[in-house]
Amino acid sequence: MRAGIHKKTKDMSQVHRTLVEGLLADAKPVSPIHSAWSQWGLWLTASLLIMGLALALIQVQPNLPSAMSQMPSLTFVLLAFLGSALAAWEAIASSVPGRQTGRGYRVFSILVLLALFAMPVLFFTPYDHGFDPLQTLRQGWGCFTLVSLVGLPPWFLLAWLVSRNAAFKPAWTGAWTGASAFLLGTTTIQLHCPENHWGHILMAHLMPVALFTFLASWAGLYWFSRWKR
Repeated sequence: MRAGIHKKTKDMSQVHRTLVEGLLADAKPVSPIHSAWSQWGLWLTASLLIMGLALALIQVQPNLPSAMSQMPSLTFVLLAFLGSALAAWEAIASSVPGRQTGRGYRVFSILVLLALFAMPVLFFTPYDHGFDPLQTLRQGWGCFTLVSLVGLPPWFLLAWLVSRNAAFKPAWTGAWTGASAFLLGTTTIQLHCPENHWGHILMAHLMPVALFTFLASWAGLYWFSRWKR
């Protein structure tokens, strides 16, 4: 009886060993995941370089010191850059196994973004003859395009970083990458564009952030979930 049990156990061990060896042979090599801080530091350094290069090409507005001495413009630029940095961290942290941030951090990040989108209406120059969204968008199409172009390189960099990780909620991770990258574009264009009317800032500087955040979320749903397959 014992001999029969021993033989069956030995056979099962052999089958298990063969199965494991087959799985290991078919598995692709896995690159180690770098820490969230090192990935965020790489993104921040590269994004600052991209931002500086973009400003060197398109030039800052002539009255930049005067504009930045006023509360709405300076606060908007600081909030946009802070929102970009927070969103980049959330994108990276949400894609690295082992949660790096808690609910309080996410709430704070969302409040920063809400404050940023509310600022133009509350603090920037109002229109004397009403606000036409489509006409304002047409007039500000140049800024809309620049925000999009400046935001694309940091988005590709951030998307490449998080695609090497293991995002469990890829749509949310994608949304954070879009918000981060194109807020960096908004920060850059705010230093370039002298237009101070709230409708222009909302439609030409912030609308592309909302649009590309949605598109990045959709892209992330497929790109950042490849590791599961």
